[in-house]
Amino acid sequence: MIHIAFIILPQTQILDLAGPLQAFYEAKNDYGQPFHISLNAMSDQAMAQQGLLLANMQHYSALELKAGDYIFIAGVGIECFSDEEYLRESPELLAWLNQMYAQNVRLCSVCSGAFVLAQAGLLNHKKCTTHWKSLRKLQKEFPKAKVQSDCLYIKDCNIYTSAGIASGIDLALSVIEEEQGALVASQVARELVIYMRRNGMENQTSVFLDYRTHLYEGIHKVQDWLIQHPQKKNTLEDLAEIAHMSSRNLTRLFRKATGITIKEFITKIRIELAKKLLKNPDLTIEAIAAQCGFQDARQLRRLWQQEFDSSPVQWRG
Repeated sequence: MIHIAFIILPQTQILDLAGPLQAFYEAKNDYGQPFHISLNAMSDQAMAQQGLLLANMQHYSALELKAGDYIFIAGVGIECFSDEEYLRESPELLAWLNQMYAQNVRLCSVCSGAFVLAQAGLLNHKKCTTHWKSLRKLQKEFPKAKVQSDCLYIKDCNIYTSAGIASGIDLALSVIEEEQGALVASQVARELVIYMRRNGMENQTSVFLDYRTHLYEGIHKVQDWLIQHPQKKNTLEDLAEIAHMSSRNLTRLFRKATGITIKEFITKIRIELAKKLLKNPDLTIEAIAAQCGFQDARQLRRLWQQEFDSSPVQWRG
């Protein structure tokens, strides 16, 4: 069980909290993922900046977290960090965050929550981000932080920061993908009626995400099936049955929804899987080709060359 512990500070921004919280809630309750979610604060209640009183919360110091668990710090009004009274209890919280980080608990911030991590010294020499209005302030006040201005969220070691507001949902979906896979993350994104965005910092895309921004349920079912069974030899009739439509309609609608053909989508899935398997030096190209559903290693090499203008061996090396 992975513990997702939210730290709610006074004057928290509601969407910074509610967005990621809802994403993990959907993953747990609708898709049976092993997340334990808790709401924690400096006292048993906290007033949100929008005037909503949040109550019945446990003190953060009572948390029993282990390596691999997550702490999410929701953002607050940026003016709070200039208020001495607001910061009165900060030393204990900052020391506790350092203790959690030393125990390999993963620390995540949404929006101005990055300033809490920065005050704890946890952003020193780390790539990080925050709301676009506060980027200069964060860099000026914490010059050792490597503030990034061109991403929605970014991970550096066990520190995750996001730009804030809706991007907190993107960060949560990224964590869900990291822990439970792209299929679950895309299912949660669809449940929330949003599409997943990449952080822009890595020169990569994901077939599991890039072709899932449509609202055709039958096509999503086919995509789910193909992702779960990359090595299976499917006929068009088999896939049409999954989509509950004719083969002709599936072919037409799949291209309309994704911009590519079913065959191209299958190839992209297999290439994506091959990329992961190539990280294992014990697997031969022939073994990887078989696991991914390619006819043979020759076909893998040919399609890889078309996609990346290099060979699998060169990519691995």
